Amino acid sequence: MRIGDDNLFEIGCRVESPTMGNSNTISTRARLHHTVRLTSYCVVGAGCLVVPSEDEVLEDYTVVFGTAAERRLWSGRGKIQEIDLRRKHAEYLREMLPKFNRLRRGDGA
Repeated sequence: MRIGDDNLFEIGCRVESPTMGNSNTISTRARLHHTVRLTSYCVVGAGCLVVPSEDEVLEDYTVVFGTAAERRLWSGRGKIQEIDLRRKHAEYLREMLPKFNRLRRGDGA
């Protein structure tokens, strides 16, 4: 599997895609079958099941949504703001997680 930079994988998603570009968002409980290849700036909505019968490449700025995994193309407006927001979110997590994620040792250790 080849994964690009700045991708967001939310809780419970499952990605079997062999390649993935940059800045994609895979929402909660979404699933991508091994016959799908993601380019860049794609969004797969919550609970979407993307299982094409033959190999499919989702072109840049594709948004997959709904129970039928419908597809639309995003114009790309707001791309810079989204990238900045992702970076701020990652910076926040790097700062806050060590404060609240403490290792607990068991009695046997």
